[in-house]
This record gives sequence, structure tokens and C-alpha cells, in this order.
Amino acid sequence: MHGASHLLCVIAGSMGLAALGSGATRADTINISTWAHGAPLQEAVIATQPDLLKLIPGEVKWLPISSGPAALAGMKGGAYNIVNGVGNPPVTTAIANGVNLKVVWAQFYDSAGIVIDASLAGPADMAGKTFGTLQGSSEDFAFNGWLVSKGIADKVKLVGLERQAMVAAFKTKAIAGGLNSEPGMSEMLASGGKLMASTREIGALGYPALDVVSVDADFAAQHPDVVQGYVCAQYGAYKLMTGPQREEVFRKAAAFVGADPDQAVKVGTSWPIWKPEDELTERGLGTTGTTGHIAESEVAKAYLNTGAWLKTQGRLENPPSMETIVAHIDTRFAEKALAGGCH
Repeated sequence: MHGASHLLCVIAGSMGLAALGSGATRADTINISTWAHGAPLQEAVIATQPDLLKLIPGEVKWLPISSGPAALAGMKGGAYNIVNGVGNPPVTTAIANGVNLKVVWAQFYDSAGIVIDASLAGPADMAGKTFGTLQGSSEDFAFNGWLVSKGIADKVKLVGLERQAMVAAFKTKAIAGGLNSEPGMSEMLASGGKLMASTREIGALGYPALDVVSVDADFAAQHPDVVQGYVCAQYGAYKLMTGPQREEVFRKAAAFVGADPDQAVKVGTSWPIWKPEDELTERGLGTTGTTGHIAESEVAKAYLNTGAWLKTQGRLENPPSMETIVAHIDTRFAEKALAGGCH
């Protein structure tokens, strides 16, 4: 994020949502993360739409983050109550490390792709070359999975780079490409790169790069009305981001993330946002009714597979079991939002 506007505190009035359960207390300040990569995603839309902010009872403080693992570690320490857009490796690792979180809303798939130097014809030509990866992210999981599927996982060198550092390294030919998310992917394409595979295509191979809203479980228990209001705001943001006024919505959100308005429209309208009708199905958090159905969901399976991959990488000694993963997915807030419980 750029500028002081991303540390602004926004007063969101009106406690228009009934609490889930009893014993809820008012949250004076709600610390919510916002990504520092310049994409106008749901939280930026919420922050710039007063009607959505009104759904969240309390004072919202937006705190910029640049790393999912660091954000979830911060949640364990009380720095964040709600963390947006965290991918499968950070969530899986946090669960394994005992972070008391709940996944409450599936937000989007990563808008990302593998970009390689245009002089390389295809996967075979990537052998012996060095590529950038967003280490520890969902994109990292997806990139490694794609390399395995092409039989070249042990033939290329991967270096962990932040998004903008990867763009710079590609421009200077220090790397032959990498898997980067938007807007970095487009910058690499404009600098002599070509797209080998999008994360949507890689997801179809069984390596989805997906992002969710995670909340501190203790905070959710104490302030269920806040979490419900935020999930409702996420639902409302989806409607605006896909509605007839979406270009105007993204232009407003651009100011919040420090992005060029035209770029914000381009990036925002093409981002693979999770469809609300998929939230409570096997393509999302799982079918409502029984925890067994959550275990069959795309999100839960992604966490299980990511844990196994992290273990092979030597990054996670004891991946969480499916039973443990299911215990960290809470569909109640999505259920109420999608059943018309937002006011």
C-alpha cells in the first residue's frame, strides 16, 4: 500500500446484524488486513463503499500486509482480528502451528500465471534456467505442482522473490521468468515475457492457488456480529465488483490501494473472484449440514494437499490432518449471509 490513507480508521456504524450465539461484546477497534500489492480486491471495495462499511459494527482499522505467513503469525499475537486473501500454504502452516483461526469466506483464486522469456519455446526449454517464485504462497504451491506435472521440477532452479523484486529481476534477465500475481504478471508480460499457464489452468491439474478470509477464533467467539458483518460486506463487495457499475467501483478502490484507476479496472474486472453460489458447495468451503461435507470441499482438500507438499519441501514437519483442517473451517457466517441474513 502507499500513503497514509491505507492506515486510515473508518467509522462503521449501525449494528444491523444479530449476533451468532450469546455473550457478544462490542469491538471498539477492528484490525483488518489489506494487501500491499496494489490490486483493488474486496477489502478495498469495502473500505470505499459506505453502505458496506455500515455492515461492520465498530471502528475499522485497515493495516497493510505484504505476506500471508507474517499476517497470520501477527493474528496469533493479536495484531490482526481479520486477515484477507491468505493462500493455502500460509493457512495450512498456521493451522499446523496452532494458530487459533477460522476460515469463514472463500474470496478468490490468485490472478497469476507463469511468465517465461519469450525466447523459450516451452517447458523443455526451461531446464537449466532460474525462475522466481513467491515462496510460501499459494502461487509457490501451484508453480511447483505445474513443474511436477511437466516433469521438470528437478531441472529448474527456483529463487524466492517478492512480487516487485521478481519483475525487476525479470527485466534485468537475472531470471528467465517466474510465477507472479497481478499486477506483476502483466508487467512481466510487457517486458518481453509470454504466459505459459495461468493459475486457473494449474488449478485444474490439482494445484489450486486459492485465498480466503481468516479470522481469529477467539475474536469471532467474542464478536460474532463483527465477523458476520464483515462476511456480509464481502458478499456485498462481490455484487458491486461484478455489477453494472463495477468500473466505477474499481476506480474508487484504486485510490485506496494506490493504483492507477485504469489499471485497477483492468485488474479488478479480470480477477477470478469466488462466486457466492459456490461458497457452500464442494467447490468452496463445503456443503452445509455436516462436517463430513466440509472434508470433501475444494478448500479443505487444497489444505490437505498443500500440507503434504510442504512436508516434502521440508517446510512443515507435521501437516494437519483432515479432521484438524475441518475444525478450522466455519461455514456459519457464510450460511447466514447467503440465506438473506445481511441487513
